[in-house]
Amino acid sequence: MEYKAYSFDLDDNLLKLPTEISLKQPTGKILKISTLEFEKIRSSLKKLNLEIIPKSFEDFRSDEQFLIDINKSKKAGSWKNLENCIIQHTSIFAIITARGHTPKALKEGLKLAIIKNISKSQLQKFTQKFTTKYKIKSENLTQEEILDKYLNLCKFYPLNNPETIKKFKTKDLGELKALAFEDFQNYIKKHVRENFGKKIKVKIGFSDDSIFHLKKIISSILKKHGIFFYQTSDKGKTSFI
Repeated sequence: MEYKAYSFDLDDNLLKLPTEISLKQPTGKILKISTLEFEKIRSSLKKLNLEIIPKSFEDFRSDEQFLIDINKSKKAGSWKNLENCIIQHTSIFAIITARGHTPKALKEGLKLAIIKNISKSQLQKFTQKFTTKYKIKSENLTQEEILDKYLNLCKFYPLNNPETIKKFKTKDLGELKALAFEDFQNYIKKHVRENFGKKIKVKIGFSDDSIFHLKKIISSILKKHGIFFYQTSDKGKTSFI
């Protein structure tokens, strides 16, 4: 038997959020751009005479702003993969994002997104599968309470949160993504072993819209294991390593 777990980047991968990055122009004026635009020019900021300033990612650290933006979000390329994780497999997932919110805010935001984007009938299907899988007595629990139990098993890694940086002892984003993925891998293997037995094979998917970060993950982690990942730029197509 096989347990398939999932790991997702957030921005432009699971969800398109309206949060903007502020960059300083030579004139001193501030240019606000989307995360998708930033990904395209991040390696050319000097050539474009654009400067990252202390307030560039201010909204990416605000829990309050994040919950506002979640309500304005739209589904991105890998959202279907998250639906498959939740509804078809009731598997645990991780969110590994460059944002600096608290893990609690990330979890609350994903809960809002799930309720917003997944139908009641699909959530009912998830509820039945999850409570059966984990032998949970659900008679006195609401669907939202069961969803909370599920999300409490999932992992949320805001890589620019000070506690995350302290835990992994680096500020390099590529390294942080790799270390967070490895941490999730260790967590999920232990979880499966304790809940479903030692004979269950664990397979973990990694989904990210950034080729730079995918390469970093692959070079440091994935070559050690038989792991699949999703490449959002190819419409969420599954690739196997």
